[in-house]
Amino acid sequence: MTAAPQGVRSITEVDDRWLTTVLRTSGALPPAASAAVTSSAPVGTGQMADTYRLRLATEPAGSGPASVIVKCASSDEQSRSTGLATRAYEIEVSFYADVAGRIGTRMPACHFGWYDGSAGWFVLVLDDVSEGEQGEQLAGCDADVAAAALDEMAALHGPVWGSPDVGALRWLNRASPESAAFTTSLVTPLLPGFLERYGDQLEPEHVGVCERFVSVMEPWLSRATGPGTATHGDFRLDNLLFVPGDPRPWVVDWQTASWGSAAADVAYFLGGSLSTEDRRDHEEDLLCSYHDALVSRGVDGYPLAQLREDYRLSTFGGLLMAIGASMLVRRTERGDAMFATSARRHAQQIIDNAAETLLPGGPHA
Repeated sequence: MTAAPQGVRSITEVDDRWLTTVLRTSGALPPAASAAVTSSAPVGTGQMADTYRLRLATEPAGSGPASVIVKCASSDEQSRSTGLATRAYEIEVSFYADVAGRIGTRMPACHFGWYDGSAGWFVLVLDDVSEGEQGEQLAGCDADVAAAALDEMAALHGPVWGSPDVGALRWLNRASPESAAFTTSLVTPLLPGFLERYGDQLEPEHVGVCERFVSVMEPWLSRATGPGTATHGDFRLDNLLFVPGDPRPWVVDWQTASWGSAAADVAYFLGGSLSTEDRRDHEEDLLCSYHDALVSRGVDGYPLAQLREDYRLSTFGGLLMAIGASMLVRRTERGDAMFATSARRHAQQIIDNAAETLLPGGPHA
């Protein structure tokens, strides 16, 4: 991915000349061709960034893409501050630059990425999966869709499994005692407000799981689970695009990518993107399906039994995301429904898997 001359901070700064330069530099336009924006409209429901679909007219006609996706820092000051504090913008731009070309996951090609670390601005110009339909997190998916998603997940994890050079990327491998302490200090004070906002939508046992987990969050964050690989960190239906008639999803939104346990992505997806009933019915089969997909991509020395145990310990990641993200980004009606649903599903996933017995120093250990 070759950088264009400069970045832009918002969609209002994207003009025909800038976009033409970006697409020429990436090879999406021939050197003498040009592109003009004919329309711009917001897409998606992301709360950390502003994303737009730009329809294009190219000269000569048909010499370049008919549309692109432009993703910028959120216009909401709270969300943008969170993006800077969590390094979300830096992470996504860096992922496309350093890791995307090494994995097999189906994802839109990136034409340009830029990040300004001093103020937290960023921009990405991506291929548009124009026929893709966003998965519906609140409704959940069936087992066949889940299996296809897990196969794309294995295509992320498998190719860089235990890779020393990918694991050495400092922006990706962020786990440390300091980061555990930072996350704990950031999320712990949010729990009272989270329970005040969503507590009446949770069962009492779900509230209890939240309270017990937050009380031991820092040592939980410090516990290694499984071999390291590149992970998505927010692998859920809302971040998958499905083209009608094509079972393979496209994976988007890499702002939470990290180096860690593959089981963290698996637990997060199965716990949050399936209804509780469907997860209970298909959890074991889907774990086996994911493990088979890993093995088919050359991963060995990681038995299914270890995946199951890593999965159990990783189930708390969904709660961490629900508590933290809900209180740190712009509030919306759909966001409230999504975070409450996510908290219920993940808390029940923890209970169903007796995962509290694995909490470090927890009352149920």
